[in-house]
Amino acid sequence: MVITGLGLITPVGSDRESSWRGLCSGRSATRLVSVPHLPSAVCAAPLPDGVVSPEYGEPVVPLALKICREALDHARHPHSVYDPVRFGCVIGTSKGGCHAAQGAWQHTYRGTRTPGFDTVDPWRFMDPQVAAREVAARWNLQGPCLAPVAACATGLMAVARGAELIAWNRCDAVLAGSVDASLVAAIHASFRRLGVLAPAATEPARACRPFHRERSGFVIGEGGAVFVLEEAAQARARGVPILAQWRGAGLGSDAGHLTRLSPDPEPLVHVLRETLSRAAVRPEQIGYINYHGTATRGNDPLESQAVERALGPAAGEIPGSSLKGAIGHLLGAAGSVELAATVLALRDQRLPPTLHLDDPDPECRLDYIPHHARQHQVETALKLSLGFGGHLVCAIVSR
Repeated sequence: MVITGLGLITPVGSDRESSWRGLCSGRSATRLVSVPHLPSAVCAAPLPDGVVSPEYGEPVVPLALKICREALDHARHPHSVYDPVRFGCVIGTSKGGCHAAQGAWQHTYRGTRTPGFDTVDPWRFMDPQVAAREVAARWNLQGPCLAPVAACATGLMAVARGAELIAWNRCDAVLAGSVDASLVAAIHASFRRLGVLAPAATEPARACRPFHRERSGFVIGEGGAVFVLEEAAQARARGVPILAQWRGAGLGSDAGHLTRLSPDPEPLVHVLRETLSRAAVRPEQIGYINYHGTATRGNDPLESQAVERALGPAAGEIPGSSLKGAIGHLLGAAGSVELAATVLALRDQRLPPTLHLDDPDPECRLDYIPHHARQHQVETALKLSLGFGGHLVCAIVSR
């Protein structure tokens, strides 16, 4: 399988190239934001102003449609070439339309007037498969239409499922990725109660500090990324540029606790080794790792230890980074957006940095590309995503 198209919107950019420039620039999009129904401003990384026009207050569907349009344009409109029954759609959100859900609750139980909810069924926007359904309908994609839910690993899981549809000869091409717009009071309050959010710091732009000795959690971000996956020979026959080769993915579970990883990294070690085996890649061939890197106390050292154990002596020589200091944690969209940055790093031979890493945790002993992007020759890269509830996903892509 190969990747021929990529659509991307992040807190640092309203499209693919502006997002990539923002991720490499070393600037953070996290700031204090007023959220309806919360008593004070919170630290978050919202969508850029005006990037989408929410439909009845819900941005997830227009966000997905805009990102998919960019991906299809980038891949030179493969939906106009392939049989519609052989074109699949795998778009996750992890939760569905959070703004619609909160608006419906306020409208029903608090008597708060929510524009549009007098005439529109809010369930149209609230279920987790809303983005996949609307995208498939917009472009008449009649192949399998899936909406994986795997918490914060949803995005990478969706791309892996899309690749499987091609590998199993169910599809010739697939739109695969995820979107998320969860900056609402209910979601923020839930994560606050779980103890995983960074406090509203005196320097909001530095609130999320992956791998830092004094890290205190993440901030919520919004955005998404979608890929066009195709069988390689047919993509070459179409004459389209190829962004990257999909080498393979590994899936696993560490389901011992809702929010905490097991203190034993062995489940993640197993997934890493399985992914290397499936992709027929040796540890020393990996040139970049895009970490999940949530800046929570438990995630960062355990993720680092798992990489050290699985990749052996090569691990210390491989540069890697977490993007959450720049764009926050995009929750259901984190895996797809961070995979997009990984693919663009292969394209441009430029590795995005980990921001705010001026005092690394001694238990995090690897090269995390602190502060500044780095020009670096890389042929093959590895992406990790870890979701609450124990979802573990790893993928490998090559130039």
